[in-house]
Formats: sequence, structure tokens, C-alpha cells
Amino acid sequence: MKTILALTDFSDNSSNAANLAVLLAGKLHANVLLYHNYETIAVASTFSGGPYVDEEFFLATAEIKKKLDHQLNTLQYIADGIDKTERKPTLKGLSGDGNLKDNLKQILDENQIVFITMGAPSGTSIEHLFFGSETNKIIQHTQRPVLVVPASTSVTDIKKVVFATTFDEADIAPLHFLIGLGKIFKFSIEVVHVNQPVKDKKQQIEKEGAFQKHIAKFGYDDISFKDLGGREVADRLHRHCAEEKPDLLAVVHHQHSFFRRYFEHSTTKEALSDLKLPLFIFPTII
Repeated sequence: MKTILALTDFSDNSSNAANLAVLLAGKLHANVLLYHNYETIAVASTFSGGPYVDEEFFLATAEIKKKLDHQLNTLQYIADGIDKTERKPTLKGLSGDGNLKDNLKQILDENQIVFITMGAPSGTSIEHLFFGSETNKIIQHTQRPVLVVPASTSVTDIKKVVFATTFDEADIAPLHFLIGLGKIFKFSIEVVHVNQPVKDKKQQIEKEGAFQKHIAKFGYDDISFKDLGGREVADRLHRHCAEEKPDLLAVVHHQHSFFRRYFEHSTTKEALSDLKLPLFIFPTII
């Protein structure tokens, strides 16, 4: 059964992302797996000549189960309120001790995960993309899209998605995936490219034309392409999102190096500081 993996650390931010996962699951006819990862060491000591396991280890795992159950109850309340025209998702909670990379791999191997949701711990989702170690760790070790939801962001109805592209071949599969979601959620997709000065303008035009021709084969009518002029990529992308007010911004993971060169400029970072959009991060292989 298709499943959305909602990562939680029991913070308000991750709870917000999990809430969104349930609402999206209703439309996708998918289930939700709420997962918390932790690392503990059971401290062994000696008492009356024999070893014993530290009581704090059991208390910690019991507290995790309590928090997980509490969050599941909250999510169940949201699931029960989903419109009858949609499917009420089945909710399951799971926690794992140890390395996040290994535990995540096992979950993906054992479940039909469509995508992953997680909350941005601080700042904006874009800042979290470039500087959040947990997000980078997750996206580097999974072939599933990751939806990063910033604090206090509520998305009840997705109507428009902006997809940032460099017209590389690796962008085609993620855009195809996004089109599949668009057919379900009925949202429009605007494919944008920050048109910077290039040495071979003709080659760039041909690359863009070939990309659009390929995307046309997917048969999605509610999609448009737009070139944005500007030298500062992230700044121009921010201004465009501020003007158009999309519900989601989607990027491909391989573009990190491309965007980061511009993001690290102080003026660009300031421009992005108030961009509080959910960010869909796609791996190059999905």
C-alpha cells in the first residue's frame, strides 16, 4: 500500500509536517507511517557483583512510545475529519534506535514509501535545505522526494507549484513525478529557469526546447514555462515566489551546488529569510 513517511522529533515543526502528511494521504489514497529515530546507549554497570541495564534506558524508550502514541492520536483526529470523498488513511507509529541512514533504508525496503515529510527545525525551508544536516543526511540516502515544511506553515489546498530547473535531463523524472501528483491534486505547475548569461545562447535555447518537448509527452495541460532574468538565482527565485505566491516550491537535489553558490551571498540570504514555503526536494533518481 502506498505510504507517506512522516519523520518526527515531537517538535511543533515536525508535528505540523505530519499533519500535512495525513491530509495529503487522504487525496493520494495512501497510509501514513509516523517515524521517530533516536540513539541511546544502555549503560551497563555492576551491582552486587553482577551487571544490570541502566533504568534510564527503559524510561527513555517508554517516554518515546508515550509521545509517539500521543501524536498518533492527534493525527487520527485529523484523519477522521477527512472528507468522505477521499480515503481515510491508516496510521502507524514506529521508532528506531541507532543510525538514521540504516533505519531509513530498512523502512524504505519494507514499505511502499511515496515521499517523506519532515519539519524544518528553524528558519525557512530553503535555509534548512542548505544548512540542515538532517535533511542532507536523509536526501543523500534515499531515492524518495522529501517535503520540508517550515514552522507555522499551513497548506490545506495545493493549487500552484513552482518547479525550478536548469533543463538538465535529471530534472525530467522529478517533474514527471510532480505531474503525477498534479493530476491527483489538480494543481498547476510553473517550470521556471533563472536565465543567466551563457556563452552559447543557441545551445541553451535548444536545450530548453528539447526539455519542453519531452515534458509535453506527459500530457499535462496545466503546466507552463517561464524564464526569469537575473544574475542572483536565489534572489530572483525568491522574488518570483513572493509575487506569484505558489503553495510549494520544488527543486532537484543535484542543484544544490548550483543554487548554493548564490545562496551564500549575504544579500541573497537576506532575500530568502522571509520565504516560508514548503519545499519539495527531489533526488535525481526516483
